Amino acid sequence: MITRKIIFFLCLIPLSVFFLTCGIEEYYYLPQVNEGDITLILNTEAIIDLPPIPDIYYFASGYIIFYRIYISTEYVTSSTAMNQISSALVSDYNAFSQFTNPANTSSIISLNTFRNRNYFELEFYGGEIASILPKTGGTLYIRFPVVTGGYPIVTIDDGQEIQLRRSRKLISPQPIENLSFQNTYELRLPENSNININADVAGHQDGQYAYVSMYIAAIGTNPSNFTPVYSKPTHIGVFILPEA
Repeated sequence: MITRKIIFFLCLIPLSVFFLTCGIEEYYYLPQVNEGDITLILNTEAIIDLPPIPDIYYFASGYIIFYRIYISTEYVTSSTAMNQISSALVSDYNAFSQFTNPANTSSIISLNTFRNRNYFELEFYGGEIASILPKTGGTLYIRFPVVTGGYPIVTIDDGQEIQLRRSRKLISPQPIENLSFQNTYELRLPENSNININADVAGHQDGQYAYVSMYIAAIGTNPSNFTPVYSKPTHIGVFILPEA
């Protein structure tokens, strides 16, 4: 009997070492922005109550916005009239629905989730996104002016106005002298809507109008492998770009 107990104990040692040394990898996630905290005014303005990210998510750095531009032949004033704007917009929106749905906890996003559909990270003139959309939250205003020559901007808590900028990860975007979110001739050219020029644009032959669809998510860094960690994204809306 004693011999059997010793043998049984010795057999357990390798298993104990395995679980102690390998352990179970920790799963990192971040809370999703509530769709109810987003207020849209036509397709020219959004007001987002960004909640502070709790300290338990110590690996969080702030919020990020993904975008894609769509060229269209139709002029609409509603952020929900996606069918009229672009079939590519509808296709992208439907593809992301599994990730935006709060009830679907099995769908986790990575950078490639958006990149594979030519969505890029929104940037700003004169500031880093982590400092402009901080983990401390606040009331975020996104405004697309309707006047010709107007520049889309964001503000936090009615502070300084900061101009939106297209992604720096684009290879050779056009027009190079104007990377603001404005409806320009170069932006609308169908031949520019390719991976080397305007990779962030879904082109359309003879399109005269430009719209941008935006998603927001919390972002952080996995402290174990230093890869990005994202919350489930939330669709902000679709906005019309002002004429340059």
